Amino acid sequence: MKGPKGKSKNRDAGTLETKAIQSVNKEAIRDMLLNNIIPTIHAQWLAQLSKDIIIQWDNSKPYQIPKDDEFQAATQAYGFNIQFVFQTAQSPDLNVLDLGLLNVIKSIEYQSFPKNLDELIEKMEEAFEEFDPIMNKHTWITLQSCMIEILEKQGGNNFAPPHMGKRRLDNEGRLPQLLKVDKGLITQAVNYLNTISIPATGVNVDAQDMEVGCRLMN
Repeated sequence: MKGPKGKSKNRDAGTLETKAIQSVNKEAIRDMLLNNIIPTIHAQWLAQLSKDIIIQWDNSKPYQIPKDDEFQAATQAYGFNIQFVFQTAQSPDLNVLDLGLLNVIKSIEYQSFPKNLDELIEKMEEAFEEFDPIMNKHTWITLQSCMIEILEKQGGNNFAPPHMGKRRLDNEGRLPQLLKVDKGLITQAVNYLNTISIPATGVNVDAQDMEVGCRLMN
């Protein structure tokens, strides 16, 4: 955060000075969303894109979705529908940010060895600008492949994200947007879930519920 400072031997009066926020609590999170993140989305979102937006964040304690009228109005302003979801708990392989964007940005940032907060912010901005947007498309494919691996491992994480040669396939125009999932694999996963859990309602997990969002291979 930056604020004006008075004159000193090292700076002129009015010079902006970066200050670290000492306590990132739910109030600080709300303020950042309401006064920075959401207005930026309103101002820079491309007109041809859907205004239904989902923001995913992790399960850190301060990350609580504000419920007050002012915040809710901001998420629905100008025809937008901005919603918030939490990432799956204790499932790093399903954290799409860590699978792509953050890993690349951190890698670029760590090569610069920033010495102070201002340099850290500068290098993070440079890393973001250098990030290849095509990587985002590839990351979503990686996320889908991890989901398939998790089904095959019956919920386990003892696998490495598979390599598909996504850049080559993309250059050839053969990279799919949605990976196909074998219907037999879904049935197998459902049957496994029904052997290890007893739903409180007494109703077993239905295979159709797990097929939502998947393109099935017959």
